[in-house]
Amino acid sequence: MSLRRRWLSLTLGAIGVAGLAAVVASAACGDNQDVSKTVKNVTPSAKSGGTSTGGTEGGPETTSKMPASRFSPARTELPGVYSVNVPETFTQNISTFASSYLFSNNQQGQDLGTKWRIIDGFKALYDPDGLAAGVAQGKYYISIEVYLFDGTSGAVDAYDYMDKLFSGRAGTDRQDAKGLGNKSAGYRIIQGTVGTSDIPQAYHRFMFRRGNVVAVVQTTGGEPSMTIDKARDIAVIIDERILGKREATEPTPIPTPKISLPPRDTPTAVGGR
Repeated sequence: MSLRRRWLSLTLGAIGVAGLAAVVASAACGDNQDVSKTVKNVTPSAKSGGTSTGGTEGGPETTSKMPASRFSPARTELPGVYSVNVPETFTQNISTFASSYLFSNNQQGQDLGTKWRIIDGFKALYDPDGLAAGVAQGKYYISIEVYLFDGTSGAVDAYDYMDKLFSGRAGTDRQDAKGLGNKSAGYRIIQGTVGTSDIPQAYHRFMFRRGNVVAVVQTTGGEPSMTIDKARDIAVIIDERILGKREATEPTPIPTPKISLPPRDTPTAVGGR
């Protein structure tokens, strides 16, 4: 199993996702390094957050407007050299949102997406220079999700749902990190190894809510060199775009065009792919 496929498998989780086969197939063009073996008797690092102190904790409950993609960092804003995984970088519609790893089945996703009044979404996957070889040298993969809701109440409910989902997954450790936005949390799972090496692989997620936006940043890299701070630093970029402290331009590359949205009084879509 390639590193990229393992990375996508953990991101999607073990909760049953419609369309999983198509997603994994799109990643199969990656390297062929084996990470199928599990790490045994590995004590999770005591390292957690502490060095990422930028950004605004608390502050305004903003009401952001579409598109959600403009809040995602551009490739040039990321630390180091990254390439965009184009097939896994796209705006979302209600079908892709409902069938994502967030839900146990499509119907649950449809129901909750409608209840929360989600109006737009964007996902991006960035590959580090060197892929698995780069990760073995301290680099890491970056996944970004930005969800935009019609009101703050829907964002609050979505955040609480995702927090319960992420923290309840087997093997997850909550991480200490400086707060960001109106509410935030960090998580870590150690699973598998980097390529064919014996380096444990760590997955860190940092999630925050700012007004009617919920954003999730995940990093994937070698456990000895990774903490929640790397994910939080990228989340700060997103929050600064939301707050107008950074220019909120489209990320690189420009995502695929969106189809027309339904009227605002029927917020059953989140853009198009």
